[in-house]
Amino acid sequence: MKSLKFLLFSALVILLFLIPVFVDNLYWISVFTKWWIYILLTVSFWLIMSTGQVNLAHAGFAAIGGYISGALVQSYGWNSWAALPVGVLTAGLIALVLGYITLRITGIYFIIMSVALAGFIQTIFGIWDHPFGGLVGLQSLPHPDAFLGINLSSRPALYYLILICMLLVVILVYRIYYSSMGRIFRGINSSDRLAEHVGIDIMKYKVMVFVIGCLCAGLGGVLFTYYTSTIVPTSFTLTQSTYYIVYCAVGGLLVFPGPIIGTLVLCYISELIKAYAEYQNIIFSVLLIAAMLLFKGGLYGLYQRFINWISHVTKRNETPVKSI
Repeated sequence: MKSLKFLLFSALVILLFLIPVFVDNLYWISVFTKWWIYILLTVSFWLIMSTGQVNLAHAGFAAIGGYISGALVQSYGWNSWAALPVGVLTAGLIALVLGYITLRITGIYFIIMSVALAGFIQTIFGIWDHPFGGLVGLQSLPHPDAFLGINLSSRPALYYLILICMLLVVILVYRIYYSSMGRIFRGINSSDRLAEHVGIDIMKYKVMVFVIGCLCAGLGGVLFTYYTSTIVPTSFTLTQSTYYIVYCAVGGLLVFPGPIIGTLVLCYISELIKAYAEYQNIIFSVLLIAAMLLFKGGLYGLYQRFINWISHVTKRNETPVKSI
């Protein structure tokens, strides 16, 4: 079974790497690149949710990574590859400090705290003129510098860079979630008091997963600046973080492929209704309600039930009829 999953994953990765070869439309290459950033952010958001914490400031940490990296490159002349880890680590360091303060709060109170934090981050970048540009933000950011002699200024090259980063984050989250640490995360989600009573330091693991998720968000923010060559206070808002919840819920909250499936499906729907963008939130709300009421477990759960039904029908048809 594991070997089959590995083969399927390898085939999928090869297919993703071949997209720029067979798709010569730069618009669609750009669209796919944007989707990979969204998957990276959604999967890291879902990892934090595995402990029961809904971090609505997740997009804010992406903004921290993007702003810090962009400011170092544009205002101080840093090489983009030196600025990238600084932006990512800054997001992680701020998450570490805030995590010890806010993660002692649970449930709806943590959600309210994260909403306030998201607004605070957006406001800070909006009023800080130098080096973050204030309300105008950072415009005309340069393309990432060449890496090992590879020019990254073209759309296909940027596609591969962001795809590799997305795959690394997806693999990291997968390995964590299905490790012993991941079992502890799920235990904390089920009952943090029970986990604490059996000797688990729940604050340690909550802060740990929070920092890992925010580090990945910071990376997503940096990649966003590479993709758009700009970042403004409205690039990462509370609305963006709520989209991550919708992606996870529609795809399937309780399974690893869920956030990936939900992101791809809803991003594709968003692209289809681009001419009617004002109705996007309404459509997403309807899909979220449908996911909660009609197909619990999301699209992945619906797929699993379909496979189980096919298996049941197949076994029933293969059952020999007893002769009289």
